[in-house]
Amino acid sequence: MQKQEEGRRPKAFLSTDMAEMQAVLDSVCNGVVVVNHHGIVTFFNTAAETISGLEAKNVIGQMVDDVIPNTGLIRVMETGLPEVNQRQFIGKCEVLTNRTPIIKDGMLVGAVGIFQDITEFNEVVTQLEDIKRLKSTLESIMESMHEGIVVVDKTGHITMLNKAYSEFLAVDPKAVVGKHVADVIENTRMHLVAQEGKAEVTDIQKIKDNTCIVTRIPIVKDGEIIGAVGNVVFKDIRELKSLAGKLHKLESELEYYKEELFKAYGGKFTFESIIGNSQQIEWLRDVAGKAAKGTSTVLILGESGTGKELFAHAVHNASRRRQGPFIKVNCAALPENLLEAELFGYEEGAFTGARKGGKPGKFELANGGTIFLDEIGEMPLAMQVKLLRVLQERELERLGATKTIKLDIRVIAATNRDLEAMIEQNQFRQDLYYRLNIFTLQIPPLRERTEDIPLLCQMLLKKIRNQIEHWVEGVTPEAMALLMQYNWPGNVRELENVLERVINLMDDETMIAPEHLPSMLKKLNRTTAKDEDGDGAHELADIKDDAEKQAIMRALTAAEGNKSKAARLLGIHRSGFYQKLQKYNLLK
Repeated sequence: MQKQEEGRRPKAFLSTDMAEMQAVLDSVCNGVVVVNHHGIVTFFNTAAETISGLEAKNVIGQMVDDVIPNTGLIRVMETGLPEVNQRQFIGKCEVLTNRTPIIKDGMLVGAVGIFQDITEFNEVVTQLEDIKRLKSTLESIMESMHEGIVVVDKTGHITMLNKAYSEFLAVDPKAVVGKHVADVIENTRMHLVAQEGKAEVTDIQKIKDNTCIVTRIPIVKDGEIIGAVGNVVFKDIRELKSLAGKLHKLESELEYYKEELFKAYGGKFTFESIIGNSQQIEWLRDVAGKAAKGTSTVLILGESGTGKELFAHAVHNASRRRQGPFIKVNCAALPENLLEAELFGYEEGAFTGARKGGKPGKFELANGGTIFLDEIGEMPLAMQVKLLRVLQERELERLGATKTIKLDIRVIAATNRDLEAMIEQNQFRQDLYYRLNIFTLQIPPLRERTEDIPLLCQMLLKKIRNQIEHWVEGVTPEAMALLMQYNWPGNVRELENVLERVINLMDDETMIAPEHLPSMLKKLNRTTAKDEDGDGAHELADIKDDAEKQAIMRALTAAEGNKSKAARLLGIHRSGFYQKLQKYNLLK
């Protein structure tokens, strides 16, 4: 062991202090290697072992170039010139080394190399450069900001003030750095926020002649408050008012466009638009309201003119999709060869005459809302198969496309045909019927709810008055009795057509009387009167009185006994209505 220790001692340092000198060299963090004038390693300290990964016992006594290539120690002995701050690799470690010849009594006795690991040093330098670039970027951002920014330390002294704030305060930013913020910015609370650690957001502060909106936020690092940052959001409260005005204008424009979009693609009617107090209509409104809350497909059945589309609109407007589009498709109005393209859309070049850029189909346009498939019973069988897939998968492919489009839609279908009979005749697919027939609404014909006719007439007359410049107040009881006795094969649509035709043919009259009605209604009344009295001996006055009484009784039923409302339904004055009640012994 003692011989090994002596082997680690350079001859140039042989003295009584050798042990102490070796301890010193073993304690330094730089690697030290010493060679004699033959190039043999005579000393290799502990730091050299750590940096190189070599052990001193395997290095000492060996030629230096054999164990540590490219040390340059042989070269400095040959030239006698030192080499300072030289980079080299020892294994995978990059070192910075100084090489110096050892001269004693004018004679070259060896050389010493002192080196240190700079791998970690390079990483630190890289990190510092990154931090420097980040700091420069942040400073550039702050300087380019329109809002004034100020940063203080925990004692309230300014560490940074950007260009916008310094120009607003009319101060030199370099001159105020280091000063207490209260000496630079009047009425400030930055130093208090830095002490208390409580943020102050959109606070009002008077600076010079300006009423400013400012925000002050404490800076917290490792759970400790180290300062605060403040910014001037608005240099004058008038800027805030101006911005508020602009936002209000934008909101108004947005609401306008949303309303116009809703008018173009939204549902037009609600459950309030469905007129009638009959038991059937009341029950349907309740059931349809429950259907609107879900997402299931709704199938609306009923004769033409009963108001199937009205219910479809109402269901959409009562659902959570009411802000989405309501797209109507009349399956009977589209030719079979165009139906698929209209429903599912197409890509550019899908067929001859395809629009450049393609075109979205009705299903795609209805995404996020509701699609109403009217006259579904008229859809060809080939299209029924494709429709079934869309309903099952909730996705479609445009004609000529290779990718699918996901759908989020509510489907409402309607028809005046008997789908079950069509299934038996192989005219409608049973599986599609089951997919559609989840929630069914059967709309009754008008002849089954004649008590709703007075209310319907009131609504329709109001609608017609907006289209025709002829003021008509209402319908006389005699005429109402005729309207309520008619079968109405065309339902509400036919009733509207009759009223509109009558008003167009009237002169200056303000009440629709029996003589204004079409002959088919008056003929029906004569036939009814004959049926009720076999020989037709009733006098005309008796017939009119009976019709008037029946109309009054129906109006009272529709108004649930409310006499004022019944008078309005019949379009007569309240005092006249009471006289008629007394005449026919209907007062209770």
